[in-house]
Amino acid sequence: MKHWTRALGLFVTIGLLAASPPQERGDSLTVTRKTTKLRQDKRLFAPAVAELREGDKLVLEKQEGAWLSVLFAEVRGWLHETDVSAKKEVRLSGEGVRETYTASETSAARKGFNPQVEKSYRSQKPQLEAAFASVDRLQARAVSDDELQAFLLAGGLLKEGQ
Repeated sequence: MKHWTRALGLFVTIGLLAASPPQERGDSLTVTRKTTKLRQDKRLFAPAVAELREGDKLVLEKQEGAWLSVLFAEVRGWLHETDVSAKKEVRLSGEGVRETYTASETSAARKGFNPQVEKSYRSQKPQLEAAFASVDRLQARAVSDDELQAFLLAGGLLKEGQ
């Protein structure tokens, strides 16, 4: 369990560092995760009101802590600030193979680590193909909100109702 706690802490820290916080109402935001959910309330497991994809454009209505109230195609909802960037020039992955990306992957994509760069690196380092395949399998794994919430509750990382 300690490994999961450390990993979760690392991902949260990376996500906070990679975030580009919006400044004011009306700012244009770009979704930087492969997929994420626009939530009814500012809670991790609040009911979803829309599915968002990397590159979707949002308009900031207000910010409360790390949660953003946004407008997306006439739908209002909340999402975490680490799922978006306020930067005008956001470099996205450009490939919809996997369902989600971590904040560190999103950060790497912004810096130019995209599918073409990965393909080139893989061809130069064929001895790492088994490792790449393992990482791809891990990243392709999907976990429902209910499964994730149950895991976090069981591990004491989340309190009931969060």
